Amino acid sequence: MEWIKILALAAMVYGVWATYKALGTPVRYQGHRYFPQSDGTFQRWYGGRRFAPSEIGMVDPG
Repeated sequence: MEWIKILALAAMVYGVWATYKALGTPVRYQGHRYFPQSDGTFQRWYGGRRFAPSEIGMVDPG
């Protein structure tokens, strides 16, 4: 039964890793990581509110 616990833990770790990897490449601003969203905004890894590009030091495209 111990192997089931180890297998479940490995599956959980893989799920967390895959979710984090799917966020894409973060933009760093003042020591924080902001991940790009499909609508052009940015969001922290834990969710929360969305940030406009101008809020994280990026110039809005023309």
